[in-house]
Amino acid sequence: MVKATSKHLEEWASPRTVIVFSLLFVAALWAAVSFWIVVARDERIATTRESLQQMNHAVEDQTRRQFRLANVILAVCAAWLEANPDRDPRSDPGFHRLVVDFRDRTAAIDIRLVTADGTEIDVLSEPSERLEKVADSDYFRGTPGRDGLFIGVPTHRQADDHFELPIARRVLAQAFPMLVAVIDLGKLTTVYEKQRPKPGGVITLLRSDGTVLATAPDNPQLLGQPITGVTLPDAQLTPSLQPLVFEETTAGQRRQFTSYSTLPDFPLSVMVSADYDAALAPWLKQTLWVIVLAIGVTLPLAVVSLRSLRLLRALANQDAELHYLATTDRLTGVSSRQHFVAAVEERLQGANGEQGPLSILLVDIDFFTRINDGYGHAVGDRALVSFAEAATACLRGADMIGRLGAGEFAMLLLDTDISAAIVVAERIRTATAGIAIPTDNGTVQFTVSIGASQACATDQSFDDLLKRSVEALQTARIGGPGQLAVV
Repeated sequence: MVKATSKHLEEWASPRTVIVFSLLFVAALWAAVSFWIVVARDERIATTRESLQQMNHAVEDQTRRQFRLANVILAVCAAWLEANPDRDPRSDPGFHRLVVDFRDRTAAIDIRLVTADGTEIDVLSEPSERLEKVADSDYFRGTPGRDGLFIGVPTHRQADDHFELPIARRVLAQAFPMLVAVIDLGKLTTVYEKQRPKPGGVITLLRSDGTVLATAPDNPQLLGQPITGVTLPDAQLTPSLQPLVFEETTAGQRRQFTSYSTLPDFPLSVMVSADYDAALAPWLKQTLWVIVLAIGVTLPLAVVSLRSLRLLRALANQDAELHYLATTDRLTGVSSRQHFVAAVEERLQGANGEQGPLSILLVDIDFFTRINDGYGHAVGDRALVSFAEAATACLRGADMIGRLGAGEFAMLLLDTDISAAIVVAERIRTATAGIAIPTDNGTVQFTVSIGASQACATDQSFDDLLKRSVEALQTARIGGPGQLAVV
């Protein structure tokens, strides 16, 4: 049980296990980090989408109120002109009060009269100022019949360097067949500027044909120009279009998230854009922190794993050394007594009917004490080493040799009956006789006495087999040095 538990612990504490679990943990960690990065980015885009849609609705409502107000003003003024065909609106106090009241209430919308020849007149100037000819303007030529509105491209007023957005309406008045409500783009842009996403966000008001009518931040160069890089749906064909969000990459512009919607009651579209990098900046910052944290976990884990591997290697080397010391005789290099006995015990306990014969040779160097006493322990050690080498050379790879005592050795011969064991014993006696150890006091030669015995079915332990081997060895000694006996 203890041996099985030790083996189980060794498997768990092996270098391969450390490497596999470390790699699995690192892979799981970075898989989780990658999953979080993707999910967090999608959540950030979803948040940006929701924010842009809400902002788009707010801008759309603000724009719709402004143009509805202009439409109401035009309708009231048109009704006055049609109800008073004989009165001159340029000098009539009633019309003046009507226009002044509207201007005071709106602050961003002016009313202009347009004559049949295309001259625009500001009725509140003293005297009524003829502004300029607008006969070539798109709204003068493009405004439909009565009750129809036309939103023209922004115009630049040189007097105060302002841009105006004209909204034209035809009326049934001979002298002034057209009214124009002029929205101050500077004030409209200021409203948009407060609402646009910052930094890098853009709010754009477009006519249904894609013409830019207003932008925030203010960009006069874009006013009246067709927008490029974005395909807008026809507002008249899709009046119920819901705000959409998409990513766009336009040449010369930065990547943006854009939400747009159309005004069903006006030929207008509203676009609200957020800078791609600015919108994802919080996600990118969080991602960097998560990556730094993951690296902070991975690097110490790598260091711990490397140190663990080094420790396991050191323990493995130490364990191998301890195993060698526990199983090997340090002088001769053959098996120690404990290891040899354990091997024989294991062989006997695992014996079964199919097992081949097993024999033991018990060998003792004759007069080994005299060698130690007469020539010194160093020569005695050389004698032991020389014999172990000679005896090992006489054995097969599956056989085993162990040192049991001072000059006593034992050989375990597997699948060997007693007759074959005798042959091996004779080879060992012959090889031993050829050993010669030169010393200062002459050459040392020696012989060995050998007792041979074959394992029986009744043997339950090494002691049973050893007893017969010892008996055989004693019989050999009685016969004199260099003898072989079998029991």
